[in-house]
Amino acid sequence: MDYSQARELIDSLTMKKGIVPGLDSIRKILDTLGNPQEKVPVIHVAGTNGKGSFTAFMASILMKAGYRTGVYNSPSVFEYNERIRIGTENISDDDYAREISLIMEQKGDIAATAFEVETAAAFDYFERKKCDIAVIETGMGGKDDATNVCNHPLISVIMSIGMDHMAFLGNTIEEIAACKAGIIKEQSDVVVCHQKKDVLDIVSGVAKTNKADLIITGSVKAEYNDEQTIFSYKSYSGKKYYSLKIKLLGSYQPDNAAVAIEASEILSNKGFHISENDIRMGLENAVWHGRFEKICDSPVIYIDGAHNPPAACRLKESIELYLKDKYKIIYVIGVLADKDFDKIMDYTLGYASYIYTLTPDNSRAMSGEKLKQKISERTNNVKNAETVDNAIELAIKKTSEYENAVILAFGSLSYLGEFKRKVIKQHDNWK
Repeated sequence: MDYSQARELIDSLTMKKGIVPGLDSIRKILDTLGNPQEKVPVIHVAGTNGKGSFTAFMASILMKAGYRTGVYNSPSVFEYNERIRIGTENISDDDYAREISLIMEQKGDIAATAFEVETAAAFDYFERKKCDIAVIETGMGGKDDATNVCNHPLISVIMSIGMDHMAFLGNTIEEIAACKAGIIKEQSDVVVCHQKKDVLDIVSGVAKTNKADLIITGSVKAEYNDEQTIFSYKSYSGKKYYSLKIKLLGSYQPDNAAVAIEASEILSNKGFHISENDIRMGLENAVWHGRFEKICDSPVIYIDGAHNPPAACRLKESIELYLKDKYKIIYVIGVLADKDFDKIMDYTLGYASYIYTLTPDNSRAMSGEKLKQKISERTNNVKNAETVDNAIELAIKKTSEYENAVILAFGSLSYLGEFKRKVIKQHDNWK
């Protein structure tokens, strides 16, 4: 099996099986492989938003400390293979094909989704490549997510929890929080990002039931500019960190970084050699694409994966912090049909001077025309560009109508990678 065949197979499983929560199949598959998920120490991460940013911070700290670090997350933003990587290096096409071929051969008649096959492939790959540690993100939920197969994770991490994937996870924030908290294991170490009391109450209850040691991050003191954020933090242990720098923009990023600090202290207590300098430099060097990321200076263009209401609320905070009083804001928006777009608009619509819609290249996409019609119920300043190329061209032209303008592309991650690549490729033509 070569890489193209492996990708076709995964795509066909996605179409046939879709999303099937549960652990029976993945456990059977991993058992045929000798349970590689128990042979590489794991940090397991759940949450509605912030998983990717935490993972970027945590992996960067671990790499700075000299550890061979596996990372598994989804969806991909820019390159498909980025969902399985060691350090900053994506799994190669040959290794991906080898792993998928092995999993399909080993699973035999065991029914499995695409996500279960790729999850098993990631665990096997990290063991085969002799990783010292792996940071594993849930795909969706927690308790019944295919990644929830490690009996003794080093740390279970719960990031910000909000209303998303209700068809699978529950109709209330409490139900969703209970599902995400399902990654907490008995007598384990747990770090939770500070958030709403109703969420913290649920997670704390699950931790208590499992006799797990729980740390909830505290507040940060931060100063923001459009190049970096400088913040200070006092950890649960009482250690004070001053003038920490992060290049990931967004008012919420210091909170995500605080979770990585707490996790690093726990790892140090477990025998990992992580210095304050490792934490400091790891945070500063962390890169995470697609989260309020500036991709162009002339004209100024940002992209953000605000694909659900909680992420849109965070995007609103960033707009007010970085853009509101400096620019006329031109939106480019593409979303999936199963997202609560009305709520996303509640948070973000009031800041837009003009909006272009498009249709993401995704089977679950809402068409650009339908999206335009929904936005037209609130404002007339909207046009359906349909494609990424048209949206870039039209948004660039629109910037000339204002003295200071910024383009903000957000919504589904499934089009932001293409958007960024084409902006970078075409940039020289705009000078």
